[in-house]
Amino acid sequence: MIKTLLVYGHLLATCVALGHVLLADHKLWRWREAPLNATQQAYLAETQKIVTLALLALWASGLLLVLQGYLDEGQRYLLNQKLWAKVAVVVLLSINGMLLHRVGFPSLQRAAYAALPFSTRSRLALLGALSTSGWLFAAFLGVARPWNHVLPCLHVLTVFAALVAMACGTALIVAGLAGANNATDVDADPSVP
Repeated sequence: MIKTLLVYGHLLATCVALGHVLLADHKLWRWREAPLNATQQAYLAETQKIVTLALLALWASGLLLVLQGYLDEGQRYLLNQKLWAKVAVVVLLSINGMLLHRVGFPSLQRAAYAALPFSTRSRLALLGALSTSGWLFAAFLGVARPWNHVLPCLHVLTVFAALVAMACGTALIVAGLAGANNATDVDADPSVP
């Protein structure tokens, strides 16, 4: 029963985090034409708190699940390569989340996304792409039971890297399009007509 409750808690934390990340991405895109107002900044701060708490719950429940798996199956549980790929993805998501909230979001308080220099828009777009694709892939790994003890960690991470590369490519295109109507792109050379 304990394992079932841990899995359930882990699933709920994943759903809460993923739902908030996807909703925040959607809202941020809708708000791209103007700097974030106080209400929007408060929404982003609240989302950050919720996702951070969900991530902490995921780490706690995940570590307890690993401990439970080790107690039930011994070394065999720890030899599951998909488990280590999932840990690597979650570590990357944790680091990316810190960067997004310490480096990325503060720039949206100073200017509209569409008015930011292309380099800043790109940085935000890449952090967002990694966040969304990482959360989606981590959730997928949670249900990809057929990959347990079958795929090597490197293969799982290669699939993840391909997904991230597609997301980042799309994000860079979108970042370019977001500033296409902005005639004063700071990255543009003002001496070139």
